[in-house]
Amino acid sequence: MTLPISPHEFSLLRRYIEEQCGIHLGDDKSYLVENRLSNLVRECGCSSFSEFYNKLRYSPQARGLQEAILDAIATNETLWFRDRHPFQALKDSVLPRLKGEIESGRRKRIAVWSAACSTGQEPYSIAMTALDLSSGNGSEKEWERRVRITASDVSNKSIAAARAGRYSDAAIRRGLPPAYLRRFFRKNGNQWEIEDRVRDMISFIQYNLKLAPPRTFGSFDVVFLRNVIIYFSDEFKRALFEKVAGLMSPSGVLFLGTGETISGYTEAFEIVEDGGCIYYRVRP
Repeated sequence: MTLPISPHEFSLLRRYIEEQCGIHLGDDKSYLVENRLSNLVRECGCSSFSEFYNKLRYSPQARGLQEAILDAIATNETLWFRDRHPFQALKDSVLPRLKGEIESGRRKRIAVWSAACSTGQEPYSIAMTALDLSSGNGSEKEWERRVRITASDVSNKSIAAARAGRYSDAAIRRGLPPAYLRRFFRKNGNQWEIEDRVRDMISFIQYNLKLAPPRTFGSFDVVFLRNVIIYFSDEFKRALFEKVAGLMSPSGVLFLGTGETISGYTEAFEIVEDGGCIYYRVRP
């Protein structure tokens, strides 16, 4: 049973959530806060959202509560090879170009960032796509070392699930081609577990896009920032795009979600049309 939230309580919590992680909740989203936070409010021994907000702001438990709120509010909708076209462009155009630069000695590695990676389906899809380009003849191990993927999410709970790399039958059925299941997964009890060689290509970290980038971040050649900016305010989108552009190598490639765009927010990128996919490249 949900706790009722007053307009004033919703205003306080909405402002807090946007301050902490950039997620902007519209005026019609009070039901979402009620549904996702009511259990947390009760678990904290609070009888109202006002009491919960005061504990959130002023109690020693504030840090732990902040993480619990982000876990509850963050939308974890995801699936394998989502929308297909970005992964096809990655396989057919983007990675072959970068692979050619490795083979010609112009680069040593390919760095990919999966921002807002949720429970891991996106970075694992990227890794499996990269492994499709291995030329065989014993070179797969070398290729695995050359492609390094950083996967981040604001939710510690999601990152823990992604790092574990274990999925139910229902999760597997959400977009994973049978050939990839046979090639890269093994059955472990009632779950499917991704092979270590795929998992080892990826570093999973908890990261809030509102914050300064970790020192461990280098320069990325490919960034997947998909199906997340729709939750942010225009002001935050502008700041985020500039931050992302600053973390990318020359001619780096940015993939957004279907219906998401850089238009009106930044001039750091140019549009690339590649078959059925539109993505963005850092301007020279």
